Amino acid sequence: MILKMIGLGLRNYLKDGYNSFDSVIVILSVIDWVLAESISPEDLGSAAEILKALKALRMLRVIKLAR
Repeated sequence: MILKMIGLGLRNYLKDGYNSFDSVIVILSVIDWVLAESISPEDLGSAAEILKALKALRMLRVIKLAR
């Protein structure tokens, strides 16, 4: 994502809706990863539902690629 932003420039990168969609998915994936690494399994509780939702959102990227 960052390399593509550098190559296209931020304005051209954001003109394409799929690039914006990919950016949201990448940012959510990073948030998911940070939360999964920083919270111990015993302390997850309700945060487990949030992590499941974030993982489901990553599947949207696969669906986009299938198009």
